[in-house]
Amino acid sequence: MGRRTDLSSLLSAGAAAAPAPETAGEGTQPVARDTAHPVTVALADLAENPDNPRHELRDLDGLAETVRERGVLQALGVVPRAVFLTAHPHHEEAVGRAPYVVLHGHRRLAAARMAGLDEVPVLVREDASRTDEDALIENVQRDDLTELEQAQAIQGLIKSYGYSQRQVAARIGKTQGFVSQRLSLMKLREDLQEALADGRVSVEDARRIARLPQEEQTLPGDTGTPPPTVPKARRDYGVIKIDSRGTPEEVVESLRRHLAPAALDRILELLAR
Repeated sequence: MGRRTDLSSLLSAGAAAAPAPETAGEGTQPVARDTAHPVTVALADLAENPDNPRHELRDLDGLAETVRERGVLQALGVVPRAVFLTAHPHHEEAVGRAPYVVLHGHRRLAAARMAGLDEVPVLVREDASRTDEDALIENVQRDDLTELEQAQAIQGLIKSYGYSQRQVAARIGKTQGFVSQRLSLMKLREDLQEALADGRVSVEDARRIARLPQEEQTLPGDTGTPPPTVPKARRDYGVIKIDSRGTPEEVVESLRRHLAPAALDRILELLAR
């Protein structure tokens, strides 16, 4: 019988195993509120802000890997549930019974869940009156939103607070032309907005199409047949084909070509069980 090879040792290539996350303490009672220093809250006690302008959290694998190795380095901004619902009573069902609502740090929250953490550091605020505006400003300044997400959030601010385009531009630190360009995308038919979100039409083409009356708007090259619906919740990551007759070294090489470092680490964790 040939020598048996440990696949996990080949994948790790001599790298030291990452330490396991520390076990969170017990208890889910609301913590003392301190806006100067972070406190720790269980993930189960956090609800996401329904007004978050980011519809999709992108590029989480790398952040989750960092969180797994070093923890959440920047505290999330949260507000007590009662304070949030006082300002936004229509969101009671969406928030549920969690004691806190996340205002800032949704990517960090999602990465912490991917990394298997039980708790995260937070800063507790006592004002939730303009959380939608604050979230838009933060994400626009960090360039974290797609142009369509920016357009939808800007339109929401105009409807909620009666801002003019010039006022919105001043609030988010952008030019009036920036605001006008984004809002032009809201003139698209709903199905074309979905096509833009799915990547079936470019932003440049979308702006051109938006200049037309809605009854004349069509996708570039559209022959009249409705485009196939792309489910938003599904993503095809493909299949890695591995020759069952290959050597362990060949299997490892195939995995390294197709998988990100975070995914390889996950395989190592599974093999070690």
